[in-house]
Amino acid sequence: MANEVNDLFLLIESKRNDFTSVEQVIADYFIAKRKILSISDLAKEIIVSAPSITRFCKKLGLNNYKELIFLYSLSLRDQTVDASMISTPVTASYHALATRSDASYRSQAVTNFCDLIYTTKIILFWGLGFNSFAGQDFTFKFSRFGKFIQVYGDQHSILLSAASASADNLILISSLSAKDPNILKAIKLGKENGAHFLLITANEDSPFIDYCEETIYAASFSPDEALGSVSPQVPILIQLDIIYSKYVSLHKDNVDKWLLSENILKN
Repeated sequence: MANEVNDLFLLIESKRNDFTSVEQVIADYFIAKRKILSISDLAKEIIVSAPSITRFCKKLGLNNYKELIFLYSLSLRDQTVDASMISTPVTASYHALATRSDASYRSQAVTNFCDLIYTTKIILFWGLGFNSFAGQDFTFKFSRFGKFIQVYGDQHSILLSAASASADNLILISSLSAKDPNILKAIKLGKENGAHFLLITANEDSPFIDYCEETIYAASFSPDEALGSVSPQVPILIQLDIIYSKYVSLHKDNVDKWLLSENILKN
């Protein structure tokens, strides 16, 4: 194998920032340590194409899917009882985040989010740093419903998009802290142009809130979690999954479009 890293899980995480949204789905399958499948069966299981899986292997520095499975088998075998010293605290952090997310759930706020998404064709997703990765996940989910979504991940492009925003634009802001003065400036400019705003944040005192039609509160990190044991976008991703699940439940008339997109992905 061309790559010197002999732990598939470390190899995947080292390349995580370079993955497309489809490759993120493939990566998550292996990170979850699920069963070994043939390339065709895996493609059907996670609804991606076999060529996408081959490209994923190449991006990892492997020659083909056979090499990936060989390395995956070795990596699984190397997992020992000692791994619980690491995995247990991390798993506990994820469980705690999920619990806090459940405690902050507001059904009407999620419904309002879904209704605005449903009635809007063009959606802009603003998120700095790791939040932009969450934007890719949002794009992967909602583009299936015929939404045109553009992710903006830096202050300059966010300000430019605010300057050209219009009344038929919905802007979803993802920010745990939600206090960046440059983003606030962009929000005010977008509001002047008639754009509508939604916010996902962990900051209940955010100055952004007054300018948004609706706000959903994500779980905030504990001091230990903030040190980096949990990926920063996880609280946002949990809320996006909640929104997506609610959307599918509320707007079943869009399921036909969703099924069509699934068939395109399969092929």
